[in-house]
Amino acid sequence: MRTMGVERMQYVNLGRSGLKVSRICLGCLSFGDARGWMVGYSEARKVFEKAWDLGINFFDTANVYSRGRSEEILGQLLEGRREDAVVATKVFGEMGPGPNQRGLSRKHIMWQARESLRRLNTDYIDLYQIHRWDYETPIEETLRTLTDLVNMGKVLYIGASSMWAWQFTKAIYISRMRGYAEFVSMQNVYNLLYREEEREMIPFCKSEGIAIIPWSPLAVGVLSGRYLVGDRLVVGEKDLERIRPGTPDYRAYIEPPENAEIVRRVVELARSKGVKPSQIALAWLFKKGVTSPIIGTTNPEHVVEAVESLEINLSDDEARYLEEPYRPKPVFGHR
Repeated sequence: MRTMGVERMQYVNLGRSGLKVSRICLGCLSFGDARGWMVGYSEARKVFEKAWDLGINFFDTANVYSRGRSEEILGQLLEGRREDAVVATKVFGEMGPGPNQRGLSRKHIMWQARESLRRLNTDYIDLYQIHRWDYETPIEETLRTLTDLVNMGKVLYIGASSMWAWQFTKAIYISRMRGYAEFVSMQNVYNLLYREEEREMIPFCKSEGIAIIPWSPLAVGVLSGRYLVGDRLVVGEKDLERIRPGTPDYRAYIEPPENAEIVRRVVELARSKGVKPSQIALAWLFKKGVTSPIIGTTNPEHVVEAVESLEINLSDDEARYLEEPYRPKPVFGHR
């Protein structure tokens, strides 16, 4: 497909599975009620249609996004084209006041799997992900339940999101030891301003052939350069509401003094190549070997820019130039 210089979408296997997904995944966190930083059905459709026209077939949502409304909107948008789409959703978060209406117990997973299928208006989920690690439920119970869903045909593949590497390793080991379905993907926070996952999680995923599908690839917009003022990152009060939903703590991107220098280098390199800073940030992720970064936006043009980033190739020297100012940071996003 052609648009604004994009010749065609690239597709890759999701980890060691045979499932082909687009190199860009459209995140649906902002699909819900038309208020604040979210958009309702009509605006969500504009974003979705642009993504579909550009060849994006991979869509990520979660049951907790707008308490199910995101899943409902995505289900409506996919009507008549479900078999051409790869639908990913998640389970873990609180979906009601009761003690069993959150977590990864068999009861909660089975309930929410049924509810997600209903909201998505489909009879199967391509990629069903545990949204976080559940410290109150044995991982064996969770894996056994997910395996049952796979065996029933309600789920095709399972994935995980944001946890410690030892937890993910333990889950993979138990699955192999007991013959349970194995996670094929890890959805973790990863971008030029937050690289702590490079210590253990990403090397582990690469060694085991597990897909890396990072959330917050643009650091909630900070890597677009819009908050760079001189040699500082400055976020106005009007921006805070829009930023907070994207990460547990936006200060992790704004406050470290070296982050402003990283963003400055991104902006500088983008200017020299005649592209957008956000495209440089995505090109860096592709160079680092991620499978499909999850792009959340309410603007169809941002989808175009994301797809165009596939055509940008950074040299080793350029990647090192962007990475050089980085300093280790406290881990966030796991809870």
